[in-house]
Amino acid sequence: MSRNTRTISAAIAAVIAVAIASVALWPRSDEDKASPTGAAGAAGAPGAATPGSDPTTAPGTPEAVAKAFLDAWASGDYTKAAALTDNAEAAEPRLRSVMKSLNPKTLELTLGSQDSVNHYNFTAVDTFDGGLQWKYGSLLAVVPATATAPPLVHWSSAVIHPQLGAQAKLTATPPPATVVDDKGVPLSASAHPSLSTVLSRLATVKQPGAAPPTGLQITFVDANTGAPIAGTSPIPVGAPAGGTNLQIPSTLDDKVQSAAERALAAYPESGMVVIKPSTGGVLAMASNSKSTAGLAYHANRAPGSTFKTITTSALLQAGLKPSDPAPCPPTSTVGSQTYHNDEGLKNGYPNATLADAFEQSCNTSYVGLRDRLSGLSALADEAKTHFGLNQPWDMGLGSATYCTAGDRQVPASDGQERFAAETFGQGDITMCPLTMASVAATVASGTFKQPILLPGLKQATATPLPAGVDADLKTLMRGVVTDGTASSLRGISTTLGAKTGTAERQDENPDSWMIAMDPARDIAVACVVLNGGFGNDKAGPAIKAMLAGIGVK
Repeated sequence: MSRNTRTISAAIAAVIAVAIASVALWPRSDEDKASPTGAAGAAGAPGAATPGSDPTTAPGTPEAVAKAFLDAWASGDYTKAAALTDNAEAAEPRLRSVMKSLNPKTLELTLGSQDSVNHYNFTAVDTFDGGLQWKYGSLLAVVPATATAPPLVHWSSAVIHPQLGAQAKLTATPPPATVVDDKGVPLSASAHPSLSTVLSRLATVKQPGAAPPTGLQITFVDANTGAPIAGTSPIPVGAPAGGTNLQIPSTLDDKVQSAAERALAAYPESGMVVIKPSTGGVLAMASNSKSTAGLAYHANRAPGSTFKTITTSALLQAGLKPSDPAPCPPTSTVGSQTYHNDEGLKNGYPNATLADAFEQSCNTSYVGLRDRLSGLSALADEAKTHFGLNQPWDMGLGSATYCTAGDRQVPASDGQERFAAETFGQGDITMCPLTMASVAATVASGTFKQPILLPGLKQATATPLPAGVDADLKTLMRGVVTDGTASSLRGISTTLGAKTGTAERQDENPDSWMIAMDPARDIAVACVVLNGGFGNDKAGPAIKAMLAGIGVK
């Protein structure tokens, strides 16, 4: 044994009794409290670790445990690293989630000197795209061995980084850039408050095909909300001012966004999305809500009769023609449920055709026509096959299935009663202006183009509508404006089509819905006003105001 080894061993022996006695008094936060799992899981781990050349890192020594913990962490084996701590149940998910959030390409951890009794310095080097490196120092403590447990790393989130709290994560993103609209006009949260979250996300997202950034900033963010932690400052990495003059092009249109926001000002708890059908580019995504942030793309509400657009598409593909009979009685009963029409059709509509049922929005016609569809999954299949729903979309904000609490906006029905309700947009169907604007856009272009906020993103796909079906849908939607329930949009454009919706809510006023599209102007829009009543009462005038704001009168 070398003199150096004897000296260190003597030092460890001299303090071990004091250190063991102090374990019970070790200051711990809630996440740091030792768990039986951690101790038991680590029982054989130090012996399995590969020691360094220094004899002090022999298996079972505190230094060997510290090195084995760092090696496992650096390799991405968070289960093994956690087993070397005194709280494996807390350490494993924290290491995994923080490192996933930070997302370096490689991580190098190097054990340093012993700072004090069983406290060790170490350095961390995180390497990102473009060779950018973040190097910092941290500290870990090792709880000495007891009669029943080997030495264990004392777990705390501060081991990952000295300033990291138990409820925080780390992110590495380019410094915020300026998001500009499709014409290069800068967009700001101050000018468009309902876009504040969207602009914040777009300002830090990696652009498709973009070169690696020349600078990053490491930010401490809330693990639940993603918001920066108060009292912390971003840590610059690489070029000190990299990215501050960068511009991120978006599909948004400042003029359309402003018009949509002004149109919603008179309608609390409302949302509107405007889409360019030929590309799927989102021109505007406006919300006016104190209860639901981003209501335009976060609301989970029944779309009411606007959904008849999808049901009608399925019926047309099943062989019906707009001129075919579609009886519209005052009520229709399926099982224990009796369905009725809105006030304007409380007495039914004599000799109704499918065109009449669509234009006048007769619920009982659609209930009666459900037998022409191919089973309880017919609407779910149509929604995905031709309208691109029931699947995740990445608009530039991350992959998500929008406007549903589950993974499908249009689930397969669980019985005839529910299926009958879903034919006219009730039951388990949930939508928001984003998804319903996409439905209108699909009719306008004949082919689903997944909504996007950033040009060049990979888009989910769907099968184009049969040409004859799409032509019929355009004609039917035009008839809703000229002869049907969307009277608020009459006289605006000879190619404008629409569909109204009045979505019933238990113990509440119905939601006011409308979708509209104008193929000649390459525009589609959807609006909802929660508890707003008939679709033509509030959603219709809001769409009319938006169109007027962009010069369509």
